[in-house]
Amino acid sequence: LTFIEGEKGGEHFVLEKWQLAIIWNIYGWIRPNGNRRYREAFIYIPRKNGKTPMIAGLVLYGLFCESEPGNQIFSAAADRDQASLIYRHAKGMMLAEEELRTRGEIYETSRTIIKKNSFCKYQALSSDSATKHGLNASMILVDELHAQPNHHLVDTLITSIASRTQHLVIYITTADFDRPSICNE
Repeated sequence: LTFIEGEKGGEHFVLEKWQLAIIWNIYGWIRPNGNRRYREAFIYIPRKNGKTPMIAGLVLYGLFCESEPGNQIFSAAADRDQASLIYRHAKGMMLAEEELRTRGEIYETSRTIIKKNSFCKYQALSSDSATKHGLNASMILVDELHAQPNHHLVDTLITSIASRTQHLVIYITTADFDRPSICNE
């Protein structure tokens, strides 16, 4: 994968040690039956430390490398523009890599990436929880958890993983001041 913007735009994405530690803990611990040990991660990362490209890389790994049929990956945030940042990076990384480019299709209007010849998809969601019932998520990424106005969207997404044996939920956020919020709870 490559960075899509900034000083490192076009350079290969090489994980920092702290990023490796996070990914090793999430993906490296497997139960004897082959399932993940951890199915939920809460990650605090200060602003401008590359959390969005790292999470976009995990989206692409989940979409193209996970073996569960019909993987459905969703990113969500307090608003669709914020949720779309992960999509933007995942799309750019996919377009920059020939093998991924040939294995996926991008649908800009719905902010969706589909793995060809499968029922696997990734989609950036709006923050309207009322329209998220009926999803069957295998991976959920909640960006900027501290900005969520209430529990509604997160609770709705969490119930969508019930039928998945290898589900993964990642909450990622920057530091927040002390105020009532789902993040600070």
